[in-house]
Amino acid sequence: MKITMKRTCYGSPDGVRVDEYKAGESYDIRESLAEIFLKEGWAVKADKAPRQTKNAGAAPENKTATFQTKPKSKKKTPRKRGTHGA
Repeated sequence: MKITMKRTCYGSPDGVRVDEYKAGESYDIRESLAEIFLKEGWAVKADKAPRQTKNAGAAPENKTATFQTKPKSKKKTPRKRGTHGA
């Protein structure tokens, strides 16, 4: 049975090994394990799962933009070094 996981969890498809089933991923697994995931609300049938789109991220920065430079700061006058307690 094809399912899509709603959350990440572990399950044993054959009663021997344990696999991780990741949220948002679709799997074709044995009906007995799929029924547990569905009953617990951890997965939905793949044909009923909402389609996920990848986040493309932010648009690239405009490389032709001009940049303003910071104004030069005034030079600080050096401090006179004193002697402590003299």
